[in-house]
Amino acid sequence: MDTYRGFKARARRRRNRILLAEAGLAVLIVALLFGISYTMVKMIHGEPVLEWPTQTVSEQGEPEQETPQQPQPVEQETWNTNVPLERTVNVGLELTQNAQMLALPANGKLSTEYFRTALFIGDSLTQGFGIYEPTRDVAIVHAYKSISPKFILDGGTANNYNGVEEVTKDAIAAEQPDNIYLLLGTNAVLAQEDDAFLHYYGELMDWLRQTFPEVPIYVQSITPVTAEEEAQKPRLANDHLRQLNDQIAKMAVERGFYFVNVQEALVDDSGCLRGDYVWNTATSDGIHMNPAGYAEWADYLLRHTAYSKYNSQFVEEGPYSG
Repeated sequence: MDTYRGFKARARRRRNRILLAEAGLAVLIVALLFGISYTMVKMIHGEPVLEWPTQTVSEQGEPEQETPQQPQPVEQETWNTNVPLERTVNVGLELTQNAQMLALPANGKLSTEYFRTALFIGDSLTQGFGIYEPTRDVAIVHAYKSISPKFILDGGTANNYNGVEEVTKDAIAAEQPDNIYLLLGTNAVLAQEDDAFLHYYGELMDWLRQTFPEVPIYVQSITPVTAEEEAQKPRLANDHLRQLNDQIAKMAVERGFYFVNVQEALVDDSGCLRGDYVWNTATSDGIHMNPAGYAEWADYLLRHTAYSKYNSQFVEEGPYSG
C-alpha cells in the first residue's frame, strides 16, 4: 500500500513539473510574438526599434542618463548668407531628411599646381578657367557655351573653350583627373523649369560617379549675377539662384560629393555679383566675369578642398586637416 501511495505521489510531482514547463513555454511564446509584432510596427512607421541612452556626467560628478538628440534642420536663412559658413554636417556622416545642405569649409590653402590634375566641367562660365590666370595652361577644362546637363548626357557635340570640337560626354570620360569640379545651371535655368533642370543635373552627377568612381567631385554653386541682370531676367534673380543652390547642395551631398559655395567669394553686400568682377563695358552681360573675378574664384577653390593624401602635397599656407 505504501509503495502504491509513493508511486502516485511521484506521478503527481512529475505531472506538476510538466504543467509548469508547459506554462513557462507558453509565456515565452506569447512574449516572442509580442516582440515580433512590436518590431514590425516600429519598422513600418520608420521608427527606431531600440533607443539606447547615452551617459553624461552631472555637475556633481554623478552619471546621468539622456536619450540621443535628433538632428535639427538647418534653417534656410542660415544658408542664404553672404559670409562664410561653418560645415553643418560632417563629411561621411549619414544625412537625415532634415539635413538641407553641406557647405565645405575653408581648409588651409593649396598651390595652383593642384589644378594640373583637376578637371573642370561646365558651360561658358567655366570656360574662364581655361582662359584666365591662375588656371590658364594649368587646369583641365571641358566647358562649352550654352549647354545644360541634358546636353552632356545626350552626348552632344560642341566646341570646347579652345575651339576644339568634341563629343562632350566622350571627351570628359577620357580624362583621368584627381579631382573634378562641376558647375552648370545658368543656361539651363533660362531654358528649363527647375524640376527638369534638377532632374538632369542629378542624372549627370550619377553618371560622373559611375565614370569616375574613386575621384572626389566638387559641385559648385551657381554663381550670382549683377542687379541689372536679374532685373532683366527674373529666372536669374539671385534669390532664385540661391534656392536652386539649396537643392543642388542637397543632391551633391546625398551622392557623397562636396558642395562648394563659391557665391561667398563673388557677391557684394546685397547678394549680387560684385561690380568689379564684371567687364566694365557696354557689352557686359552681368553674368560672365573678368580676370579679377576668376582669380578670386580660383583662390576660393584652393582654400576649400577636402583633405586627402594627394591634395596634401600642395599645401601652401594655413592648417589643412580632414
